Amino acid sequence: MPQIIPTAQRVLQVFEVYARERRPLSNSEMARYLDLADSSCSDLLYTLRQAGYLLRSPKSRYFHPTARLLDVAQGIAAADPLQAFASEALEILTRQSGESSMCGLLDGNKVKIYASQESPRALRYVLQPGTTLELHVTALGKAILGEMDEASRNALIDTLHFEPVTSSSITAAAALRAQIEEQLPKKYFITRNEGNEGVSAIGIAGRVGGQLTALSIVGPTHRIDDDVEKYIKIILDARAEFFES
Repeated sequence: MPQIIPTAQRVLQVFEVYARERRPLSNSEMARYLDLADSSCSDLLYTLRQAGYLLRSPKSRYFHPTARLLDVAQGIAAADPLQAFASEALEILTRQSGESSMCGLLDGNKVKIYASQESPRALRYVLQPGTTLELHVTALGKAILGEMDEASRNALIDTLHFEPVTSSSITAAAALRAQIEEQLPKKYFITRNEGNEGVSAIGIAGRVGGQLTALSIVGPTHRIDDDVEKYIKIILDARAEFFES
């Protein structure tokens, strides 16, 4: 079982303090914010200084963050680690289920398809990355809503227009809230012919690198119905494995 390393946590907390305070800090101030002994904090800040992440002014002896952390973050962002995650996660979901799979992110009050993996079957459902969909008719959207705290979820639902896409689409905020609350304990969310006639999906959501991210298995309704327990197990196993706890 992996263990949490306190020193690594302290390093991250140093930069969280700087982000919150937005000013140079003395060793004693940082020690107070981190609830550390001055000597332990001094060792921590000295290490970060030697690594180039902090500098110390000669006269005041205050510690300042340098641009090195920004340079590292920009390098990571340029590589788009979420893309690698989505590609591998969807490959696994499609291989295990035989159906198409999708990754979605919240985009205003809609869900945007960030990545997709086509089913190898002749009859399959496909959406291209960049496509935006209404939250209330997609398993991705419902999963995202389900992962939010109640206040944020209700505020977002209040912005939806509830235009029906099919005869099965939810058309009222109260009905959507009730469905989300009913499915919350299950940790997965199902849509059946709601966003497209003859298409059903099972979705989950969680945090990936702090980003609220949704995944779903999507396919013809008759196939989803026939193997729904199998697909639920696949999606719940993925939820436990892929998302941050």
